[in-house]
Amino acid sequence: MRLNSPFRAENGFTVLELLIVVSIACIMAPISFLTFSRLSDAQSMRQFAEEVRETISEAQMEAITESTPITIIFNTDQHFFLVSKRNKTVKKAMDPRIKLYSNVNKSDILISRIGSFSKPGTYTFSMNTIRYNLVLLLGQGRFYIDKAKW
Repeated sequence: MRLNSPFRAENGFTVLELLIVVSIACIMAPISFLTFSRLSDAQSMRQFAEEVRETISEAQMEAITESTPITIIFNTDQHFFLVSKRNKTVKKAMDPRIKLYSNVNKSDILISRIGSFSKPGTYTFSMNTIRYNLVLLLGQGRFYIDKAKW
């Protein structure tokens, strides 16, 4: 009768085994959280870089077709950027964790009527340890955005 008892030692886990499993789970949880938060930051920065690329390309096309200068103004303090032409201004939101650094004194980009930039320069967008550079080149409105290396 004792051999068929449901409370035999072979049917369950000991308290020590359960404590080991719980302690391993407690160690792994913060590590996985950090990994997922870095992946989320990287994805947010990629999306923002793509949005900036599309905004500049569209602004260049509009400046050429409508023969009007367009200004893009970044405001990282209030977490948005503006695309401004004649009487129309479009406001686009930015992630509040994104910071802007520039080798030009201003945080605005002026696109002329022929689609070129008024000043060459490099704008660096960063979020924690992830950085992207927006490089504006002289002549013909060329620019590129790439991920910066530390």
